[in-house]
Amino acid sequence: MLLSIKHTTDLFYNDYINESVMELRMAPRQEQNQRRLSFSIDIGPATSVKSYFDWLGNTIHAFSINAMHDRIQIIATSIVETEARQNRLELFPDVWLPDANFDYTLCDFLLFDGAIVDTPLLRELAAGVLSQVSSRNAPVKLGNLVLAMLKMIDEKFEYQKGVTGASSPITEILEHRKGVCQDFTHLMIGLARALNIPARYVSGYIHPDRQRLRGYTQTHAWVELFFPSIGWVGVDPTNNCVVGENFVKVAIGRNFQDVPPNKGVYKGKSEERIDVAVTSEELKSVPAELAAERAGVLNVPIYEGTNQGGKEQHREQQQQEQQEQQQQQ
Repeated sequence: MLLSIKHTTDLFYNDYINESVMELRMAPRQEQNQRRLSFSIDIGPATSVKSYFDWLGNTIHAFSINAMHDRIQIIATSIVETEARQNRLELFPDVWLPDANFDYTLCDFLLFDGAIVDTPLLRELAAGVLSQVSSRNAPVKLGNLVLAMLKMIDEKFEYQKGVTGASSPITEILEHRKGVCQDFTHLMIGLARALNIPARYVSGYIHPDRQRLRGYTQTHAWVELFFPSIGWVGVDPTNNCVVGENFVKVAIGRNFQDVPPNKGVYKGKSEERIDVAVTSEELKSVPAELAAERAGVLNVPIYEGTNQGGKEQHREQQQQEQQEQQQQQ
């Protein structure tokens, strides 16, 4: 599948701020089943952008804006080619091993940390899922166990915005039985780790294709679990499905704290509001001319005066200057 993706982020402040420093994780990863053919990122107010990789191989674009400003706009545009994946988990030969020893590179994806909290209720849910697929006469197939997790989450938890927040631990979705893709992802990672299955958090985009899947208008999150025979396999607990070619992976991590699309700090007392919009389009062919990977500038103004007193004083100064100009005329 060939996809064109546009990810727009607008950050608004109710007063002027300065010294904004921000990291972005918006560039799709280069992987076996996914090729990033083109990527551009435009930012306003004007600034220089540096790019580098984090410890998990995610691409980071970093910038700072020292001038006084009350808005930041970021537009990331990608063209990505994805391939179909094997989605019949029940056909994988892997067997669940409760005492399996994994390579040290997987240890981070077995630990409880951050929002993924180990609780008695989580363990109870994990044991219940395991009992559904267990048999005295045969080992538990890992694919069947993962599918049972998806089914349980779909039946017992409801997708609803406004119940949890960006930093909510899984104790909140366990209590309310409601949440969004971030909560569903943290929950399934917790269930997997409780059963000694390496699991990691994935952030990215989802193209609705023929289905109106939850999460297609904003950034999305899902889970990857480690199958020894094949490697990492993606599943989406929010939509109760195995990840297909309409999923575009941007970043991987232990939990959401490793992969936020934007993360930063600024100097000032202003409150921040963020608006995010994601659109995707399936292309019939690769464009004849692909834009080189670049960082550009958006026309977002800064406050160039010497007054540091905030918006109200700035408006008063502007009004006074306009009155003086009118009197001179």
